[in-house]
Amino acid sequence: MDEHVFDDGARVAVMYDNRPADVAVRYRTSDIGERVAILPATCKVGAHSLARVGYRAQASEQDGVVRVSCNACNENVDVDHFWALTLVGAPPARVELDDTPYADVVPVMVDPRGKSARVP
Repeated sequence: MDEHVFDDGARVAVMYDNRPADVAVRYRTSDIGERVAILPATCKVGAHSLARVGYRAQASEQDGVVRVSCNACNENVDVDHFWALTLVGAPPARVELDDTPYADVVPVMVDPRGKSARVP
């Protein structure tokens, strides 16, 4: 898989549509030793709780990513509505939503001209 290197030296995988991934999926280990994937609980735009409005998470082992799409933002085709997170290691036993592990992440937003840009 190709990589994109930002000016600050951050490296992320390039997505199927040539946009870089936002970040790698965060994981934790449960009390019974299961691997748990933690996905962002808020849409990429920051406007919606995914638990409240609904979401779709679609993993692609071939691409090495999981795409997390907000149902509310998905209705507006002009909005970059999905998180793109690289998969790392073995598949998890389950998934949880939590924004805390992603507090330091600046999403990669795609503007209407198709260019990727980190937003402040």
